Amino acid sequence: MFIGKYDKSVIVTYLGTLSAMIGMCFIIGSSTPNVTGAIICLMISGICDMFDGKIARMCKNRTEDDKQYGIQIDSLADMVAFIVYPIVILFGIFKSFDIAICSYIVIPVITVFTVCGISRLAFFNIHTASEKSIEYYSGLPVTSTAIIFPVIYLLRYVLDTKLFVCVYLSTFVVIAFLMIYNFKVKKFKTNTWYALCSILAIIMAVILIMLRTMF
Repeated sequence: MFIGKYDKSVIVTYLGTLSAMIGMCFIIGSSTPNVTGAIICLMISGICDMFDGKIARMCKNRTEDDKQYGIQIDSLADMVAFIVYPIVILFGIFKSFDIAICSYIVIPVITVFTVCGISRLAFFNIHTASEKSIEYYSGLPVTSTAIIFPVIYLLRYVLDTKLFVCVYLSTFVVIAFLMIYNFKVKKFKTNTWYALCSILAIIMAVILIMLRTMF
């Protein structure tokens, strides 16, 4: 009756997208953006992305069509959660600090970030389709934004407001460069790695909530 696939092999991917949508509502759905809540949703999307492939591989009797659909839907979800969504958070930061946006700087930065991100995803799709198992990523995965931006966001509590915004905006340029720069990044697939990342995400979320209540 419906096109697409909606079984348990892709449900975690959709949950990651849902988290990004909720985070966007924290930014655009209020006169005072809840950037902390949005950053936490970004980390949740990152955790979902980390587990979606593992859960998909646990599903038995997946056809080749199912596998190809999983690759494509994962990249499309990544484009929303880790390219478009961080840009929405950026504008939420501008609004929360009541900082005037310089279009001559911001538009080129977010354009380069977006182009590099979708180029990285397209390259990954081709690379994934051509190999059965990937031990190393070429270039920085777009999902790294779920780690990098929350860490950078913590600097808002120790830096001057304008300096923090400059650092945060500059991070987009650095990430864009690393996403298309041809270097190897080890792909970790152990259960210990998944557990460690989940624990760190929880700790980071607690720290962000505590800092928001204190300042």
